[in-house]
Amino acid sequence: MGLLTKDQLLKADELQMEKVHLDGEDFVYVREMTAREKDRFEQSLMTEVQNEDGTIEYKSNPEDYKAKLLSNTICDEQGNLLLDPDDIPTLSQNKGASKLEKLANVANSLNRISKKDREEMTKNSNADNPDGSTSDSAKS
Repeated sequence: MGLLTKDQLLKADELQMEKVHLDGEDFVYVREMTAREKDRFEQSLMTEVQNEDGTIEYKSNPEDYKAKLLSNTICDEQGNLLLDPDDIPTLSQNKGASKLEKLANVANSLNRISKKDREEMTKNSNADNPDGSTSDSAKS
């Protein structure tokens, strides 16, 4: 392979997909996200906070991480997403943790989201620590 042309760069990639069995014969497909989907997923894990001085800051909001990830990756056989953002609370509330964990593990792998990446995206903000410390150690 040589240097790609503009047309080659702009051509849609064939996204990787994996069939994931849940219970017996039940299965779903999980696929790789496009760059735009991944950016939007990462943005969904942030909340805009206005400080007392009027400045805007972004804090991590890891609530429903797995459901948010899966709404961007569960698809049909053709790769069309089956869920939309409105489905996130219902998916998170109605499905067992072990099923969502199994699906999320596949989605994380297909999208090359490492454990370090997940920790960074879902880390607690300094607002949770009154003294601003990021240490997990106990105060003396």
